[in-house]
Amino acid sequence: MCTELRRLRINPQPCLGVVKKHWANVADAIARVKDAIAEGWCDNPTGLFINSCKSGAKGKNTVTTDVSEWFEWARKQRIVLAMSGSVVYTPDGEAVELREMMRRFPVEG
Repeated sequence: MCTELRRLRINPQPCLGVVKKHWANVADAIARVKDAIAEGWCDNPTGLFINSCKSGAKGKNTVTTDVSEWFEWARKQRIVLAMSGSVVYTPDGEAVELREMMRRFPVEG
């Protein structure tokens, strides 16, 4: 994990206490910093990482458990083939908003 933080120009030293206390939020915080760097608005990656860990903020493309479970179910049912961001792709190539497809095809069971 320290290597990943250094790659994002995050100093791991001041982050250790926050990482221990908010371990469940670390992956989402890293995703948020990656998004911010890619978008060009992050001047302080270490500060953004620490605040994101504390608040539980997520990156834009972070997939929640319910979405992940739905996507795996829908893929096995051959309802969708792929997902990119908040769009899923049907077998006939149609791009549909993820939430719309989740509404149309709720997981049964």
